[in-house]
Amino acid sequence: MTEQLVRGHWLTGGVKFLQTRYPPETNERLLGALPKGLRALVLDIQPVQLYPRTHHVDLLNAIASVHRDEASAYDSLSAYGELVASDASKGTLKPLMGILNLRLLARKLPDLWRNDHQDDGTLDVDIAQVDDACLGLKLTGLNDYAHIGVVTLGWVKGLVSALGARNIVLKQTGWSLGQGAPDELTFEVRWS
Repeated sequence: MTEQLVRGHWLTGGVKFLQTRYPPETNERLLGALPKGLRALVLDIQPVQLYPRTHHVDLLNAIASVHRDEASAYDSLSAYGELVASDASKGTLKPLMGILNLRLLARKLPDLWRNDHQDDGTLDVDIAQVDDACLGLKLTGLNDYAHIGVVTLGWVKGLVSALGARNIVLKQTGWSLGQGAPDELTFEVRWS
């Protein structure tokens, strides 16, 4: 089996999220608790380079570990996904965002996922109700990729928001704090 990989911008986004979301002492504690291999890379991560998925899981687990309740963990993980989407839509995806509408974005989401996560899981998108401001998604085949479902939901929210959608409402089934890596997650994103 080949190693599962993720683009570096997910890691740099995770470090940025820790630094901006939490007080300095919490941020230092979380960064200090990361495995030695990841800590050694933090300053040299290249956004488009591929890195072992285990590093991303370590960051996601660090974010989730700050929270005692599911609602606050969900909010933080989702906000992290939004931050990654916001940075991408203003950076590497900016030329693409200039020509996309919500329907085209929905069609591109599986390709964007595959580019960032290689063949690690599959993001399926149901675009049947896009014109009614609703997008259905299903994430499968994640093999213990803890918390990525909620992060992906936030990422989609951030991309949809970058295209001008407002009043975005998220729903998900499959993830819980106790079951961070279910076999399948389903999402719904609604907006106005």
